[in-house]
Amino acid sequence: MRDELIYNQYANWKLEHSDLIKYLREKDSDLILRFKHIFEVTDYLYDQLIDDPNYSEEQDQIFQTGFYYLFDQIEKITELLKEVYQNDIKALKNISKDVNLLLSTIDFENELLSAENYDVNHMNKLLDFETDVMDKLKHQQSIPNEMYVKLDEMTYKMFQEMNVDFYPIQEIFFEIADELGII
Repeated sequence: MRDELIYNQYANWKLEHSDLIKYLREKDSDLILRFKHIFEVTDYLYDQLIDDPNYSEEQDQIFQTGFYYLFDQIEKITELLKEVYQNDIKALKNISKDVNLLLSTIDFENELLSAENYDVNHMNKLLDFETDVMDKLKHQQSIPNEMYVKLDEMTYKMFQEMNVDFYPIQEIFFEIADELGII
């Protein structure tokens, strides 16, 4: 039995964050590119719920995964905007690359948490890195290119050691969007 309350929550959440989402889309922000296919699939499935009497459990799970991911990531962005930039969404224009680094770090942390027998030291390194990125963002400091390289090297090594393939949610939703014929 599907709980349709989450679909109402999604509609309300999108309405609540419509200014931010609209701004990111209008400015073709790097951040919206991160969410593009997730929004497409989630919106498509939201509409399907209404139109399709055979809406499946799998579709519901995909919808929920997309919504929860968008919720968490947009929440992190709005938290940063509120704490550092007095809710000035235009500030995102200059820091979108750095915010993407923060969000990617969180993605890696979540992937690590979902892996069997993950190494706590790996998680601590990622958490320390996230703290460094967040501190720079909070102090409105630019993030040096070395930090981007560091995250790439660190996560590559971690997942190699664990013998785990990292498959970003953006790629998963790109494939789902392609299967649904919406891209």
